[in-house]
Amino acid sequence: MKVLDALFNANASVQDAETEPAYAAPLSRGDFGAAAPLLLAAMAKDDARAMGTYAAMCALGRGVEQNLQEAYCWFLQGATRDDTNSQVALGMCLAGGMGTTVNLKEAAYWLYRAGKAGSLDAIAILGDLAYEDHAIVGPHFTEDELIDLVYHFRNETVRRIASRSSRRRGGRHGRNR
Repeated sequence: MKVLDALFNANASVQDAETEPAYAAPLSRGDFGAAAPLLLAAMAKDDARAMGTYAAMCALGRGVEQNLQEAYCWFLQGATRDDTNSQVALGMCLAGGMGTTVNLKEAAYWLYRAGKAGSLDAIAILGDLAYEDHAIVGPHFTEDELIDLVYHFRNETVRRIASRSSRRRGGRHGRNR
């Protein structure tokens, strides 16, 4: 649930105050009970991010009663509307049988879609799934496509580590200027 918790917290972050949905403020305060009805209202307007956030609340039991089946259903709704966090969480549900039966090929499909959208979490989980069960390769992506995606993940991870390391040392060449 650590990855799901991290995705849930990412949903609560505010990216742009001008376009901030009504549910963002109570989420940022950790007031999940107040956020729930605002999320439901946004979901009625087809807000995919709200669907994923509400699903995470259901999965984690924050502000609503914990219900893995309901979480799965809302992750599916958010995922089909291209919410990347919902796609990652849906893949995790399908891989682990959380709120649904285990379906590794379907899990791989959603994780691959999220990975193509840029989710490094999805790529890491998909790589682990493929290592454990190579049969997930084929129905929705080729082995070469999976390798390209994992290779991108490795390069992006190395780039991020190097960037953080450079900032800690005080610049590009390790000197303060």
